[in-house]
Amino acid sequence: MGLRRLKNDISFLDLDLGVHIPRRKRGSSGSAITKRSISMMECATILIAFSNSVTHVLPSAYLPLRTTNGKPITNTKPITKRKPITERKPITERKPRKKRCKQTPFPTTPDMPAAMRDRIGEMGAYQIQLAIQKQLQDTDMNKNHGRLSFPAKKLKVDFATEEERRVLKQQENKGKKGMNVMIVDPLLRESSICLKLWKIGSGDSYCLMTQWNSLVEQNGFKSGDHVQLWSFRKDELEAETQTMVSRLCFAMVKLDATTASA
Repeated sequence: MGLRRLKNDISFLDLDLGVHIPRRKRGSSGSAITKRSISMMECATILIAFSNSVTHVLPSAYLPLRTTNGKPITNTKPITKRKPITERKPITERKPRKKRCKQTPFPTTPDMPAAMRDRIGEMGAYQIQLAIQKQLQDTDMNKNHGRLSFPAKKLKVDFATEEERRVLKQQENKGKKGMNVMIVDPLLRESSICLKLWKIGSGDSYCLMTQWNSLVEQNGFKSGDHVQLWSFRKDELEAETQTMVSRLCFAMVKLDATTASA
């Protein structure tokens, strides 16, 4: 802002960086001319006179930050005021959780209906065993999940052979490979479905997937229904080896008042 001369020929150079008070002055010959030292009272008088001469002071929030060499620091975020409480976004209410289907165990464990037994008997079924009887839950009806899951530890029988378990545990494209099996639905229709073995929670769970959503729609399954999953085997001729192999198959029965009294 300019050069000011005050008491005792002391120069002030106002560069918006503060006050510079030189204590020595060089002569024309290059030798230093030492000025006499000033007292504390004189220094205070000079500083007061200088502060009174400043007509405009920028607020500290707008002063640019500078390094020791005087260069401004760029890319600094501006100081913003905190929004008052009235301008804050209102807190949205949490969505209520969906009520899970209440577990109501089926009163009995009915045998396989005669019509289903006759149907799979026509295929040459053997080793017919009840694998699990369960109540369908919301997760089983979720189309995004698209699966019927049942924990391995809750099975009444272990229907998979050692070789089949090895295949189910194989990885393919960062997921379980799975195994296509035949299933007979409550309407006695045959279809193919994929059986997989997943790690869910602390244990293994078998999952029927790929065509499960279609099976739900065709048979009118809903959350809360009780179903039985039966496993059985039938012999088939393998095309590659031309030998008979034992194939794992399933039959699903929907339980109701009729099957309960059977």
